[in-house]
Amino acid sequence: MPSFAGFWNRCAARRPLLTISLTNGAMGAAGDVLAQTLVPQQQQTSGTTTSQSTPSVAVQYNPWRTLRFFAYGCMFGPVAYRWYGFLDRRFPMSAVRGKMAATLGKRVAADQIAFAPVAIAAFFAVMGTMEGKNLSELKTGFRERYPEALAGNYVLWPAAQMLNFSIVPLIYRVPFSSLVSIVWNTYLSIVNGRKGVSSEQK
Repeated sequence: MPSFAGFWNRCAARRPLLTISLTNGAMGAAGDVLAQTLVPQQQQTSGTTTSQSTPSVAVQYNPWRTLRFFAYGCMFGPVAYRWYGFLDRRFPMSAVRGKMAATLGKRVAADQIAFAPVAIAAFFAVMGTMEGKNLSELKTGFRERYPEALAGNYVLWPAAQMLNFSIVPLIYRVPFSSLVSIVWNTYLSIVNGRKGVSSEQK
């Protein structure tokens, strides 16, 4: 593990955006693998299963879906890194305890009010497009899934980002978020696959 950490740090120092992109993609893929392993696809697409529709996990697993999560994670990582950098510049942290708490609150508020709703909407738009859905299907899926995903975001991410923005250095914030995102991407993967018309066999 120490040798891997050193390798990651060297890569991040030389090519931060590429390193963060691949790290975030790998974590996104891990979340989808976990989702597909824990929840059979029949349950994700219909909410129910029958004794005739419960094949083994090996049969159910869809590598194309995991690849889509990897691709989205790679695209999103640099965006998140730039966003965190903007928050650092816009709300510089003060050494004074009272001001530090206020600055932290501003960072989290900006992240959750301005960035999170757009990021979740982008997730469903990009994933739906990669699944080959048309505009009508994208709109239907958005109406069905977006409110639930946004509500789930506000359960997990405010507390995680308070920790992230307060003690984690900028270069490690996306990897930290990626670790939290193993849980989050598992949730998103389940939400994305549970409702509406499924394209999971593509």
